[in-house]
Amino acid sequence: MRNLGNMGWRSLLVGAAGVAAAIALPAGAHAADLATAPATATPLPDPSWYVRLGVGGVLFDSGATITSSMGPVTGASAHADNNVTALFEVGYFFTDNIAVSLTGGYPPTTSLTGTGTATALGTLGKVTYGPATVTAHYHFKNFGPIQPYVGAGLGYGLIFNSKSGTVQNLSVNGAPAFVLQAGVDYILARNWAVFFDVKKLYLTVDATGTLGGMPIAADVKLDPLVLFTGVTYRF
Repeated sequence: MRNLGNMGWRSLLVGAAGVAAAIALPAGAHAADLATAPATATPLPDPSWYVRLGVGGVLFDSGATITSSMGPVTGASAHADNNVTALFEVGYFFTDNIAVSLTGGYPPTTSLTGTGTATALGTLGKVTYGPATVTAHYHFKNFGPIQPYVGAGLGYGLIFNSKSGTVQNLSVNGAPAFVLQAGVDYILARNWAVFFDVKKLYLTVDATGTLGGMPIAADVKLDPLVLFTGVTYRF
C-alpha cells in the first residue's frame, strides 16, 4: 500500500466525517421527532350513571267493568282524564349498551267520569296516583350522537289518594303493570344529552265504593301511554 501524504490523510478523514454526519443526523432527527410527537389521547368511557328531568304526558286508554250488589251494570264504563306532570328517571349502564332505570314523578290527579249507561253519573271520583317503573333497555350506539333504544320491565300504579264524587267512599287500590319502552337520546356532550321516551303500561286497578247506598265495585283499565321528554345529565 502506498503511503498517503498529509493531504491524502486529511482528505480521507474529512470524507469519513461527512459520511458519519450524514448517517447520524437523520437518526438523531428521527429520535427528536419521536420525543416531541404528541401522545395519542385515550378516549374516556361513557359515564355509567345518568339522571333525567323533564315533563311527561300521561294518556289513558281507559275503561271499566262496573258491578253492583245486583250484578254487572250493563253498558256502564268509566273514562280517566289525561294528565301532564313532572317526571324523573335515574339509570345505570351495566355495559356500553345495556342499562336499567327507575322512573317516577310528581303525583298528578285524574278524574274518573262515567260513560255509557253511567254517563249521567258525571264525575265518579278523583284519584291521585304515581306510576313508577323499573325497566331494562338496549341502546344502539352506532348512529353517532343519535342513540335509539328499546326496553321492557315492570311498573306499579301507586295510589296516594281517592276522592269521592257521585260514588261515595271511593277507594282505589294500586296494582302491578307490564311496561314496554322505546326512545332516543341525542348526545350533546360527554355529560349532557336530550331525549324523548315512550312507555306503555298495561295497568288495571280495582275500585270500590257506594252509589245511592248500594255497594259497587269496578275493574278500571287505565293502560296509560307515558310520553317523557327533557334533559339528561350523565356522570
